[in-house]
Amino acid sequence: MSVFSNCCSGFAALSKAAAKSAAAKFRGIGLKAEHTDWAARAVMCERCPLRVVEKNISYCGKPFLKKIDRDESLEGCGCPVRAKAKDPSEHCPITPRHLPSQQSASGCTCKWCQIGSTSN
Repeated sequence: MSVFSNCCSGFAALSKAAAKSAAAKFRGIGLKAEHTDWAARAVMCERCPLRVVEKNISYCGKPFLKKIDRDESLEGCGCPVRAKAKDPSEHCPITPRHLPSQQSASGCTCKWCQIGSTSN
């Protein structure tokens, strides 16, 4: 049973990553909205200890395809920093104190929301 659940969770993660990639491409050609303050979000990511640079591209942790199964609050999500920062629906996986962030109906504890750079 656990092999099947691992397989499905990996497939779900790959599907989600493919959707995020497609949305980033649409954003790049102007078909989807960018976050109004994406540059400030990207600057925060560039200073983050989770940041990894590979082939001159900054990522939130190791690139996604190099590590599909991960704890985002410890290892980052694997998204390219610029694409993640430009997506209005994205949140940072950690708080300003480097703890796991949480989104709920009452608000978000992520670094971007707490510092105030997510006002759209």
